[in-house]
Amino acid sequence: MGELSKKEKEVLDFLLEFVNIEIFSIEQQERDLGRLDYSLCSDDAEKQIITTKKVQKLKKRISKCNPIIAGYLNCLTTPDPLNTEFEELREIITKNFLLTEYYELFEELVGKNLEDIERYRFDSVIESLGYNYNPLKDFIQGVCDVNSFLTYKSFIDIPKDNNLNYDKVVQKLNDAFFKLEAFMNGTISDYKYFDFNTAFTELFYFTRLEENYTYDNCKRIGQYWELTAQISVDFDKSDFKNSKAYNNKAFCSVCNKIISIHWDRMEEFSSFQTPDEVEEQTKKKTISDLIKPTTKSPEVVKVESKEKEIKVPSEVNPYPRIFKDYYSYSVFKKLYDEFGNKKECLSNYSYVFYKMTYEGLIHFDLLHKTYIEMLSDFDISIDRIKPKGDIGKIALRDSIYSRVK
Repeated sequence: MGELSKKEKEVLDFLLEFVNIEIFSIEQQERDLGRLDYSLCSDDAEKQIITTKKVQKLKKRISKCNPIIAGYLNCLTTPDPLNTEFEELREIITKNFLLTEYYELFEELVGKNLEDIERYRFDSVIESLGYNYNPLKDFIQGVCDVNSFLTYKSFIDIPKDNNLNYDKVVQKLNDAFFKLEAFMNGTISDYKYFDFNTAFTELFYFTRLEENYTYDNCKRIGQYWELTAQISVDFDKSDFKNSKAYNNKAFCSVCNKIISIHWDRMEEFSSFQTPDEVEEQTKKKTISDLIKPTTKSPEVVKVESKEKEIKVPSEVNPYPRIFKDYYSYSVFKKLYDEFGNKKECLSNYSYVFYKMTYEGLIHFDLLHKTYIEMLSDFDISIDRIKPKGDIGKIALRDSIYSRVK
């Protein structure tokens, strides 16, 4: 097949968007169930058992899928010599699946006005045109299974290297971040892929060992999380010297993976928080925290109030299932005052969900559905939580968050 025409590209993007929406919907449900499973675990050992069972179950389900679907899924699970980012590889494979298995449908849609059908359920559209939706349904579920399998497997898949230890893992991570920053600053001209996800899995594993579980080592993990946040912001805003860096596929793939690690593995990062970090994040702030003594006493201005009585609101947390305490709820209210409910609600309140969860202000096992239902009380209408890597404007939202907190 030659190069696609403009209308053919439009139809292929239309089909791809539908598939991506279905994949996202399934993955959100599975993540909610996963969070619920982990919330019922009493310790890390039990979480490890749960994770191992999930990996075995997913592996078995993938192996039993339709042979035709298995061929496409195998391309997702086979190591890619070019280290293509999973999302990019998934898009390529999905397009190949659609153009091969649904070519007749593709050709028929080229001759139709897409606006006439986009308001209908797409599975109904496919079947109404006389095509079988089940192969596409199986493909979508298979892609979700592969993604879940790779994610859970990364949590427990420590390479069998007898020479690997805590110091070597830390050195490896430090060298990898140093090379990444050097490439971003333009001090080196080439950059090769590094598997940060596996390196952090190794770090978490070795840090939990009794001999390595120390205050300084836990503190170091918090510093790594801050570093992933900074790189995420710099990559998003192009805030680095090497303007040609985006032409390097390995660099873009690594930065996108770091963004994913920063958000998707925040619960693992937060499990290493030191007592002083927890206290700093959860303590109740007062005006005394803002007022600093100066060499000159501030002038006191007396203002006569027209009201004789001032009603002080009761410090009651109206959503105890969502927020840890009243202070946590007050942070949300301040963010609501900043973001409002008119523009960019999906991005703003997806950011609020992830940020407050990491900070320990929202219960870590909160289901997305419960959070979304609470937002409706503030006339905020969203139907899902946006993926962390798609939120954007992280630096701006971080600055607002820091200011109101």
